Amino acid sequence: MFTSCLPLLALCAAPALPVPQDNTLVLLSDDLGVDIVTCYLEGPVVAPTPNIDSLAREGVLFRNAWANPVCSPTRAHLQTGRHAFRTGVGMVVTVNGWALPLSETTLPEALGLYAPSPVADAYFGKWHLGNASVGGTAAPNAAGWSHFAGTETNLNKPQTYFAWTHVENGISTQAKEYATTRTVDDFLEWRKTAPEPWVAIVAFHAPHDPVHAPPSHLHSFNLPNIEPRMRPRLFYRAMVEAMDTEIGRLLAGMGAQRANTNVIFMADNGTPSSAAVQPFTPAHAKLTPYEGGVNVPLIISGPAVKGNAREVNSLVHSTDIFSTVLELSGVDQDVLHSNLTIDGISLVPYLEDPKQAGIRGHVFSELFVPNGTWHNQETRVIRNKRYKLIRSGLQEPFVLELYDLSFDPFETNNLIGPGMSNSAQIALRRLRAKLDLILAS
Repeated sequence: MFTSCLPLLALCAAPALPVPQDNTLVLLSDDLGVDIVTCYLEGPVVAPTPNIDSLAREGVLFRNAWANPVCSPTRAHLQTGRHAFRTGVGMVVTVNGWALPLSETTLPEALGLYAPSPVADAYFGKWHLGNASVGGTAAPNAAGWSHFAGTETNLNKPQTYFAWTHVENGISTQAKEYATTRTVDDFLEWRKTAPEPWVAIVAFHAPHDPVHAPPSHLHSFNLPNIEPRMRPRLFYRAMVEAMDTEIGRLLAGMGAQRANTNVIFMADNGTPSSAAVQPFTPAHAKLTPYEGGVNVPLIISGPAVKGNAREVNSLVHSTDIFSTVLELSGVDQDVLHSNLTIDGISLVPYLEDPKQAGIRGHVFSELFVPNGTWHNQETRVIRNKRYKLIRSGLQEPFVLELYDLSFDPFETNNLIGPGMSNSAQIALRRLRAKLDLILAS
């Protein structure tokens, strides 16, 4: 008697169920240099950051990550993967000036266009890329984010960390919760019902001004009862620790979901001058093209990291977060780059291969005012593994500074001038040519 094996064959031939994609969470700090985060071991006076440090112990710490030296341009990097001279965001976005154009393809929009399957998305905390010209309080939603809960901009007066305007999907209310805490609360509430996989950005205001005393249960400092601006370094470090404590609560609050979530921690620019401690000089801090302004912490932890925890000394850039998040979400990088002009390069190879060689030969940063297509001040910065060039001005003759970072990491000796070595002259010529090539691309 013949018995059909078709049901069995059909069962055997059935495709394997798809493996659920991992989530991606970007934690973005505001005004935090490598000199303040304990695990970087660079600053003489750090803040306690055990939860950030734990991400480094589990993942990959990038030693030479560059951003722009002020917040809005770096935030535009994360949204678009493109340099400031392309988006027009080269300085802080203001109420009446240029904002991130709606014509830019943002991270959530790229996920919707190129991810192989639907990915939920949400943004929490400080936006600072919009104004009335691109949607006002609904600017993050107009830029593509399905869910937004946070603030349009900084906590400017009369707002404080304890009394501020909270915006959720375009609707404004008055918040009394500590801003760092509320940002975490908003994320944890959203993730309870968010379909997986998801991509979320949690953008803290901390430790940006206004300097203040955080709730005492969030930090270990014995803060004096004085105006915080009288001892800004002390109160600043308490703000950093408070943020780190809330990061710990956030990660713990994810429960089992933490195991299938890749976490990217970074900052938008370096430490402000009021909190810098020698040898990180105030003159080389936030808002400057020096390492104290552009070298930021970047740590990635999660299931995408293969092998042991490690440091990567290769040059990487804040535009790379855009491409990295998309690749972690299954987006084919060839397809991405064939459809968009992207400056970012995915960091996934560094996560997967502990022996991955450096991908970038150079990193680039810039600062210009006003935002838009016309500027009256410009500073462009480029470095390779050893040398760094700073070019200031709108046209020739530019003001040029060249530093050998391998011997002069705090940029105290401008090599341009009489007696330049042959190697310095060659580096200057090559970096100038590379800078011109980037700006012409």
